[in-house]
Amino acid sequence: MSTRYIYSFTEPINPEQLMKLFEQTGWANTRSPLDVQQMLDRCHFTLGVWDDDHLIGFARVITDDRYRALIDDVVVDSAYRGQGIASEMLEKLLKRMQHIEAIMLDCAPELEGFYGRFGFMPKDCSSLERKNAV
Repeated sequence: MSTRYIYSFTEPINPEQLMKLFEQTGWANTRSPLDVQQMLDRCHFTLGVWDDDHLIGFARVITDDRYRALIDDVVVDSAYRGQGIASEMLEKLLKRMQHIEAIMLDCAPELEGFYGRFGFMPKDCSSLERKNAV
């Protein structure tokens, strides 16, 4: 586990720095700074990870804070991957949400093993999604 990085639920997330993380993904690389700021303003809570003043990790949670929570947009800067940052982020998120009945997330099939180490299992029912043109 990394101890040299700063993990915070309260430190404001700079949308421009977050955009640099999102640009490294295939699922969030087309988001605009204005949309990212709006998302940050409306999140129940976020977790940021910093190396000095450089944002190197991020995750957000959408929740009713009792029955359901969705962990979303988990990303670690590609230069920092393989150091246990994502694992520590998950541990901190799950500790903060230990009172919530069910915690969900979506991930690529190749990440199921990683999330499985934290107790996440594929659901028995299929997940449905509707995308709106934006």
